[in-house]
Amino acid sequence: MWSSVRVKDRYRHTTIATLIACVSAIALLIRPILSMDAGVWGPADPWNNGDFLGAQWLFWAVREPANPTALLHWPWGEDRLLSAFPNPFDALLIGPWVGDVPTHIWWNGMMLGHHLLNIAATVGLARAAGARPVQSAMAGILVAATPIMLHEHAMGHTLTAALWPGLFGLRSLVMGRPKTAGLWIGLQGLAYLYTGLFVGLIALILRPQRGLFTAVIPIIPYAAILAPQLEAATAVPPPDGFTALPLDAFLGQSSQLQVRLHPLWILAVAALFLGNRSTRRLRIRLFWCALGLLFVALGTEIVPARGMLPIITSPTAWLVTLPGLERMHHPIRLAMLAVPLLAIVTAMALNRRRSVWAVGVAVACGFNWKTIDNTAAWPAPPEPPGAETARWLAKNADAVVDLGSTHMQAMALQTIHEKPILSGFHPRHRPHPAVDSAVFERVSGWAQGTQQPGLSDHLRRLGYTHVVVIDRGANRTPDDAALRADLGPPVRPGVFAL
Repeated sequence: MWSSVRVKDRYRHTTIATLIACVSAIALLIRPILSMDAGVWGPADPWNNGDFLGAQWLFWAVREPANPTALLHWPWGEDRLLSAFPNPFDALLIGPWVGDVPTHIWWNGMMLGHHLLNIAATVGLARAAGARPVQSAMAGILVAATPIMLHEHAMGHTLTAALWPGLFGLRSLVMGRPKTAGLWIGLQGLAYLYTGLFVGLIALILRPQRGLFTAVIPIIPYAAILAPQLEAATAVPPPDGFTALPLDAFLGQSSQLQVRLHPLWILAVAALFLGNRSTRRLRIRLFWCALGLLFVALGTEIVPARGMLPIITSPTAWLVTLPGLERMHHPIRLAMLAVPLLAIVTAMALNRRRSVWAVGVAVACGFNWKTIDNTAAWPAPPEPPGAETARWLAKNADAVVDLGSTHMQAMALQTIHEKPILSGFHPRHRPHPAVDSAVFERVSGWAQGTQQPGLSDHLRRLGYTHVVVIDRGANRTPDDAALRADLGPPVRPGVFAL
């Protein structure tokens, strides 16, 4: 009976701690949350951000009854979906339910949901590791106040921002449920394969159990589907500023707000000396795991600050040369996993101290509200440039040539007009091998203002009916002089009939 009461009390205390941490996270993000119905939460310029546009198109595509990739580079079609989106599981699960919801509403809600679940999982793991409720709530607040936890949201990514399956998995492991832990870790691998891999390694370091191998249950079908696609999938290393953690981020001084660590992470070092005796082994292992993750997150070259020359090649650079790991070109994502571990270790270190210590840390996190606000709130319009034109095309066009669009911009409009397009996953200078590249070259000539005799007839035979020229901002709108010479005046602003 007393055991049952203690379990209920523990559950109630964990719930209260989680609510406190989540409410604090919402308070830190109150301004972007209040404006979530007016714009997109995430990239500074979402309608020119390939990651966001690709994800937005993917959520639309999974709701289509036919094969949506057949509408790209039409009539040739594109590769299968996984060739460009190796982990579309959030879209596959959520996409069918958000068809009638405006993009910015479901997108913002999903991003905030991942963020709050990361915080809730941090509190849950802290409690399982032996931290008291106040200290556990503090751990969640420390995660909420750390800008890098919003890094993937700010870049326009979706599932790679979800760390909560792995954290719930570690919680199950600490509570003596290795089989359940393995399943959670497998789900983390579905969210992002490399995060799942490192969570699995951490689990083996903390408490090696045979039950952890249940992680292969969700991973094997995933790997079987993904493996044949990897050869066709593209993985271009990103430019400096998006791939590695700069050294000044450790002190919260990086010029890029979203990659900063909270300076109070240094309190985790106290776990080497402070805390309950019964948790010493666990907290020390968690600390070194977190430090190892930060070391890998520095990237292949150690950079003092963004824009500066690297100091030295990282000792972990060899990791990205291993088969399969060469696609892990964003090591900074591992810093997001390190943050909740450091927060939990800090909670365990302060566990024998008075609660006022934990409250003091939580209050200090409040001073970070402006940084968090800048990281997550962008004045982005809720619709892409050309949305009105796309609505007109939905009623009047059969297939559309989006002149001058780069990467996935044409796909953003396709989610509105739902017509086949001459644009897709790849830029025009590198179309799918099955595509008639001469058509792409001549269309690019149009965009550069060069007349293309006979091209309009050829496109019409392929089934295209309209060419659109969308004003996507400075230096992004093509010259339509050649279109006017070949096709005559537009039938409406920015739209030419073939």
